[in-house]
Amino acid sequence: MNLVLPALRELARIYDRQVNRASLWLARRKLAKAETDLGLLGWQQADFEGEAQRHVEKLTHVEREQARRTNESAELGQSIRQMQERRAAERKDYEETRAVLEAAWVKANDPVVTAEGQLATRRKTDVDFARLIADLDRELEEVEAMHAELLAAGTITPKMRSELSRLRARAAVIPNAQADLQHRQVQSVNDIRALEATLASARPVLAEATEKLHALDARFARSDGTLERTIAGRVTQKEALEKQIENLEKAKNNPYRQIGQILADHGIAPMNQPEALKAVQHLRAVVAGLVRRIFESHEVSNREDALLLRKSWALLVVIVGLMSMVLLWLAN
Repeated sequence: MNLVLPALRELARIYDRQVNRASLWLARRKLAKAETDLGLLGWQQADFEGEAQRHVEKLTHVEREQARRTNESAELGQSIRQMQERRAAERKDYEETRAVLEAAWVKANDPVVTAEGQLATRRKTDVDFARLIADLDRELEEVEAMHAELLAAGTITPKMRSELSRLRARAAVIPNAQADLQHRQVQSVNDIRALEATLASARPVLAEATEKLHALDARFARSDGTLERTIAGRVTQKEALEKQIENLEKAKNNPYRQIGQILADHGIAPMNQPEALKAVQHLRAVVAGLVRRIFESHEVSNREDALLLRKSWALLVVIVGLMSMVLLWLAN
């Protein structure tokens, strides 16, 4: 069993070193923050020389640049808000103006649609009056010729007398029918001319109303598009500035920490928060203690007999293997 002890002791030291390394990593993070906080609190409250002054000047430059870009970002934000308000106001004016123009367009369009519909119906159902009148002229001539032919026959039979009566009646009706067709023809021509006159006067009004709508839409599209692109460009600029400001804020951490380290090295505490120096000193002691324990553990490991330690490791591996096999056998 004594041959196994060196491996067990080394295993305990390895575990202890790993725990200390984890603690050291955490302590160093805390120390970095504490040193940064010390530099942040004390950099304006102490007189610096040499290397410390260089860090102070670097920090001052970063803060001045950060302030400049913050002001520029604020101005851009104000400009973006103003342009968004202007865009909203212009859209409202556009919508109100368009509503008025659209109402005028509807008023101008209604007579055109009505007249075009009536004219299309009139032309579709219109009668060829000239042909009908000409047909009646030909019929009248035929009736008169037949009437004259019957009279010239000499002897008038009852049947011929009946036919003559019919022909005289028809000859009397045809002129009235022709007069009615002529009246209807004149009425149709007058109606079509009236509708064409209505369209001739209404279409220019509609065209003007349409042109006003199109012109308004085009002007608004150009103006709104320009504003939209300008706003998008300034939003991009503002985002870039905010990213730069964020990077500058991160860049301040290093000068702050270096100043904090110098303050801690010289035992200078901020006048209003002296505990910040104590926190750094405490964490430095913690870090140093952990480093010392890890170093001492390595020293102890180095003093072990290397040959004996190898034999101990081998025996430990064999014991663990045998125990595993027994446990597997018992489990089955």
